[in-house]
Amino acid sequence: MLNTRWIFMVALFSFSAMGSVSFEEKKNRVEFLEELTQSTSLSIEAFHRELNYEKLNLPLEKRAENEARLLAEKVKFQITQAYDAALASSGNSEDAAEEIRQAIEKDLLLVAPELQEEMRKLSLDTLEALQRGSVSSDPDLTNLQKVLMKGVEDRSNFLNEEGEIILPPAMAPADSKKLNYARKVDILESLTSDRESVDWISSAGNTIKSSDSRKVDSKVTLQVRVEFMGIGVEAGPAIAFRREYRTNVTINTEGMRPALKSDGTFDFTTYDRMGRIVKSKRRFISFNCDADLDFETEYSGAGGFTFAGVGGSAGVSKKFSNTVTITSRRLLLPEQIAGKTVTMKSMTELCHNDFLNARVTNNLTVTGALNAMMKNVVASLRFTHPKNKCATDSHCSDWFNKEVISLAKKNNKARCVENSREKFMQCELRGQQGQSCIVLDAKGKRLSGGALEYTCDKGLKCVQTEEASFMKAAKGKCMPIKK
Repeated sequence: MLNTRWIFMVALFSFSAMGSVSFEEKKNRVEFLEELTQSTSLSIEAFHRELNYEKLNLPLEKRAENEARLLAEKVKFQITQAYDAALASSGNSEDAAEEIRQAIEKDLLLVAPELQEEMRKLSLDTLEALQRGSVSSDPDLTNLQKVLMKGVEDRSNFLNEEGEIILPPAMAPADSKKLNYARKVDILESLTSDRESVDWISSAGNTIKSSDSRKVDSKVTLQVRVEFMGIGVEAGPAIAFRREYRTNVTINTEGMRPALKSDGTFDFTTYDRMGRIVKSKRRFISFNCDADLDFETEYSGAGGFTFAGVGGSAGVSKKFSNTVTITSRRLLLPEQIAGKTVTMKSMTELCHNDFLNARVTNNLTVTGALNAMMKNVVASLRFTHPKNKCATDSHCSDWFNKEVISLAKKNNKARCVENSREKFMQCELRGQQGQSCIVLDAKGKRLSGGALEYTCDKGLKCVQTEEASFMKAAKGKCMPIKK
């Protein structure tokens, strides 16, 4: 493991953290990603380390250096473990080394392309040192640091991008028909309250809409955790997520006469069919704000996403996107807010800038509510890598018993086995003694055809018990291999 004293020594020579985002807000952002990735193979550990770097005010170069050391030490440790096990099994250094070299090349298929060469060099250098009877304690990680720098920069930018401004909670309720608000916070409270909205327009009218897009956390990158030499490492393909807020203001006006004047103010005057002013009636104008949160993956490599929703799981897709929306109450358009005349410009600023930060409850803003909704929507999102389905038998046992209960049999053994053609690991149920097995002829053609036939487990072989005929297929049972 990396000596923690090294981190603290580096902190003595570090720069100040970027931006003006509070550390608490940075923690909240990482917690959002953590909830997002709970059911996927995407790794959140790098963001937890980034929080520690922020706390220590480490410069980006030192962060990349630390990331390279962590990855290198993890790989060196596992190569050493694997080599020792192979050597104990074969008793021959060359045979053990060749076994490890083959395993390295196979596992490198899972590693992100930009990391493959550095991982290969580090692994093979470690293996050669082991054959000589020692392991290099200080490998040159310069190139690895350069490769990892982009991820460090992306994570730092994500944590330090200026976020929402928290408004104080409103002190008094506001009615949907008020025409003047002493404070902006009062109209925001009214927009997010659970009281009834103002009446809808029941006659002909006109509508003014204004939309705005505010990108937040653009291209948040998370690494897929892959199995390399039997351990999970953050070296798989990088998946980028885009999160974007969109806000809208909608103003509905009674009557077809234009409601917006040339100076940007609103015409509250009511006219009759002859064009005469009706002094006894104020023109009905209402408005509401709404906010959308778009969430989308940006990925084009191997693998993809499945989404378990209503009606079962969709097929693997290269792109996943979803939108959630929150709509405010509908209020009468006020004439003044905080002593200033209401204009189209002030209403767009209210909905585009302030509504996202308005409080739904004392501890939840509109932005927070949108994020909570999106977390629930993506809770069943899964990333699937086609080259790797499992690492150990226990993974398969959990999968068969928890995910596909109808297939799991008490008498079967769940195994993580290598696909003979494409050389990736996958889960299979293996037959135990006495269970039906797959009967093949000398050329590998299947002779049996009954249901619930399995490949026999370790130490067993398929023994044919009934010959195939015109009317029926052959049958076989898993029996112990005679020594």
